[in-house]
Amino acid sequence: MNRLILLFFVSPLLSIAQPITGLNFREWYNPNAEVTLSIDVVRLSNQMVVDFSINSQQFPLEKYAIVWERRDTYTQRDGTSLTETPTVLSESEKQKKGSWVFSIPATSWLLVAKITNLESKTTWVHFKKIDPKYPVNGWLEHNGQKLNQKFLTVKNPYQAKSETESSLFVSAYFNDFKPAAPPFAEQTDQIDRFMFYDSTYRVAPDDLLTLTKQGVYLFQRDTNAAEGFAVLGVTNVYPRFSSITDLAQPLLYVTTPEEFNEINLAGNDKARFDKVILDMTGDRDRAKTFMRSYFRRVELANHYFTSYKQGWKTDKGMIYLIFGLPDEVSLNDGTETWFYKSTRSRFTFVKRGSVYAPDHYVLLRDKRFTEAWFSTIDLWRKSRF
Repeated sequence: MNRLILLFFVSPLLSIAQPITGLNFREWYNPNAEVTLSIDVVRLSNQMVVDFSINSQQFPLEKYAIVWERRDTYTQRDGTSLTETPTVLSESEKQKKGSWVFSIPATSWLLVAKITNLESKTTWVHFKKIDPKYPVNGWLEHNGQKLNQKFLTVKNPYQAKSETESSLFVSAYFNDFKPAAPPFAEQTDQIDRFMFYDSTYRVAPDDLLTLTKQGVYLFQRDTNAAEGFAVLGVTNVYPRFSSITDLAQPLLYVTTPEEFNEINLAGNDKARFDKVILDMTGDRDRAKTFMRSYFRRVELANHYFTSYKQGWKTDKGMIYLIFGLPDEVSLNDGTETWFYKSTRSRFTFVKRGSVYAPDHYVLLRDKRFTEAWFSTIDLWRKSRF
């Protein structure tokens, strides 16, 4: 997905004139969404460059109408239509890429896109917060194409770009950041710290650079400034996992300490790994169902929530992995709340962005989530998903 707040929802056409705070955004995390929109912003010295990509999974884009508008607050019921038109960068039957350029605002505002299926009259509304203090001020390119992913494959050649022709400093961190703790854990344990980089070097705009190993790579013109852009270096199969050792880590949440220890001791021994899963689920067919369902969730968590660490390790990724697609997702400035009807659980995430991940969110943990957590874990162990 993208580095800024990007949300969309599905609603009847006539109900669009509602505040952002009153809408359900669950389609943001639905892998079967009919239409998706990704938006990425780079802040330059005197303007904001906003790249977007609209993708349809079912119908040609000619079957959709797209309207852009501006809203000043999350509680504003409707916006002001933009009279300008974005630059179209590329267009095919089911994908359209374009770019907006705005002056740096004095205060934040919301860029809103309304995409309507002209036949069903269903409308998806996407928006991006245009923040004058947004720290991203550069980007990477591969074979001359601008990249907007939060994760990139190691060993491939890239070029680091910024507004100026000056060199950029690269700080590489190879920390193995811990997975998020369960939602009932102590809040004070949930701080990941970037203390010291493992490697640092400079790259010129025309230099080819390679992400040498998995980890976080931060690009900055000035290492003393809280601005720059970062990507996570990953393997070529990410957001999926393929090796036994990679598959082991996400099982932390659904195994006992003894089972998890046995899985780690298995190393690349598939038979030993499979035995733990079989003993846990109690049946070969259930074991296969469990592996297929659980690691599909891991893949989706990585796809949606990767920041400075793998998506399943983040707070949002952990909740999505265990509980799945929320029934309701509500948003306000700096907070996001997920509600699950099956467990009557309401999880609230608070924005804690940094130069490494401007749109990173952390969960407000509470002991009241204990029962819902363990009852859902029990369903996983019985392969009921």
